[in-house]
Amino acid sequence: MDFQDLVDTPQKVKTLAGTLVFLVAFPVYFEVLPSLIDDDISGGGSSGLSGSLAVSFEESTTSLSESVTLGDGDSHDSFFDLMTESALSIGYVELEVSCTDNDDPGPGFTDTVEGVSDLVDVEGYASGHVEDQSADGSCSGGGNGGFSIRWDITPNYTGEGYTEEDLNENEIRQLWDAEGRGMGSWIATITASIEAAPVAGSLIDDNEDFDITWTAVFFDLIIESGSS
Repeated sequence: MDFQDLVDTPQKVKTLAGTLVFLVAFPVYFEVLPSLIDDDISGGGSSGLSGSLAVSFEESTTSLSESVTLGDGDSHDSFFDLMTESALSIGYVELEVSCTDNDDPGPGFTDTVEGVSDLVDVEGYASGHVEDQSADGSCSGGGNGGFSIRWDITPNYTGEGYTEEDLNENEIRQLWDAEGRGMGSWIATITASIEAAPVAGSLIDDNEDFDITWTAVFFDLIIESGSS
């Protein structure tokens, strides 16, 4: 049977056309079907959940601690690499440097410390979302000496849950997405200033101990329907 035999009547032409349409549409239908099912299961189409939504944050913390002893004018470069938590957003990063000057020779000779960051290798630095900071503080003999610096990577992040009535799930996720900002190598240079007495002061107070702690708070966003 040749092609002419398949189209020699109007009925055969209609049958052939229907067969061709089916052969084209059948595989396309089953290619699109999984995505249609996924959207249906999500309960909110492409925008996800909507209505009254309960938004919460599941936090995890990564930290690094080290101790150094520095003399007058000595500096120490402290490194804090954030590479392993790329699936999560960073709420904030904090640097704390503490010291206690218990060996100063008297009033007016309290040691001090200064810190300056170098964040050129941190994601978000080039766009201005992550900026260098500096701080300083005295090593009070009563404790609580030193300084702290905090970088808020995700604006307005506090870790406290809330109820959202106006935004849908996708809009909420976009709101809290840090887009990888904060990942990379955090560096800070710590410099000591030792205040020794003019006469034989260096025999009493010639260095200071510093405890350096980096802390990064990550979060995973959880969005649930707020309706009962």
